[in-house]
Amino acid sequence: MAKRKPKTKYNPRKVAIIEDHERVLIICEGKTEQLYFSGLKDELKISTANIEILDPRQNTPDSLLKEAKKLYRESKESKKDTTFDKVYCVFDKDRHPKYQETKHNIRQIQRPKNTYFAIYSEPCFEYWLLLHYENTTRPFTCFDQLRHDKLFKKNFSNYEKNEQNIFAILKEQLPTACQNAKDNPYTNVNELVEYLQKIK
Repeated sequence: MAKRKPKTKYNPRKVAIIEDHERVLIICEGKTEQLYFSGLKDELKISTANIEILDPRQNTPDSLLKEAKKLYRESKESKKDTTFDKVYCVFDKDRHPKYQETKHNIRQIQRPKNTYFAIYSEPCFEYWLLLHYENTTRPFTCFDQLRHDKLFKKNFSNYEKNEQNIFAILKEQLPTACQNAKDNPYTNVNELVEYLQKIK
């Protein structure tokens, strides 16, 4: 079981703004995640965030990290000043056997230090979506179990993956999601959201 995070209160007014814009790579395991963060980027009018999505045939946490390292290396080797300052790997636990190993490997990266970050959801990104409406710490083993849960069905009765306007649908509840995630051991998506709010 994931460890519970210490309780803190989310206050969007207290998010410090980063004056010098950083170049950010957000590489996502799934299409829903890419659509969500693209919507957030547009909402915040961020031009520096370069959002990539991995080929679905390779959408596992370890292959995602491998692709992220490749893209970072290419940005560093480019003749233009395009090196990524931060690289966020967004992936799910689902039933991936290398989920915990990949989280550990990202934490252990020292060169460059403080550049790679694991943004996770257990069991799936839809858990983060649920937190826009509900404050729950109930564990789920897979998307199918979450999808059939009464809380999810109450708030997402007609949910379909890859909804093009997923962020627009949920953006008014974003502060609620961030607050609910503060106390939740099963996702840290709020950390990426709050970071993006700093560089807007």
